[in-house]
Amino acid sequence: MNREMTKDERFLDALDDLYIEGILAASPEELKAELLAIGEDPDTLVAIADAAFERAYAACAADACPASTAAAPAASTTEGGIDPFAVRAEGGLRGVARSFGCNLNFLGRLKDRLIRVEDLSAGFLARLAEALGTGADELARFLAGPARVPVAARFKSDGKPEAVEKQSLAEAIESSGLSDEQKRYLASL
Repeated sequence: MNREMTKDERFLDALDDLYIEGILAASPEELKAELLAIGEDPDTLVAIADAAFERAYAACAADACPASTAAAPAASTTEGGIDPFAVRAEGGLRGVARSFGCNLNFLGRLKDRLIRVEDLSAGFLARLAEALGTGADELARFLAGPARVPVAARFKSDGKPEAVEKQSLAEAIESSGLSDEQKRYLASL
């Protein structure tokens, strides 16, 4: 199905290209200021972009696999064991966040192991493991690993970024842009 693009489609593609060029040319500070000006949460958008990148990377990796292994989900192995966030249920990280009852910013902190695992109750771990489609013990082992530098920080730094110190669950709940309902729910687990 090879058809010619209409004049309108070419215009929209060119407009998209200009918009993307503008984003790529802007500094992180300029982008953050622009996002805040239009009422967007930069941290949430970074988490969404990270999730999209990881989905695209997983799709490319699956395409590169031989047919015998293409059916098996690609699991990423890290210092903390198999990454349960790399094997996602339908809907990607956004679907996991929705199923778990949090936002992408909070889920990103969990994925990057920025929250102390000792602050997470058995119920919290069980519920998150269910949303991820993994076991609670495997998830706990992963989350107990060292904090990881978020993907976005790797591209925003002039020097080598380092992982930050882990924060408490209460701190993460308060600083992740969660709704009051989400905060109550997560604190109750």
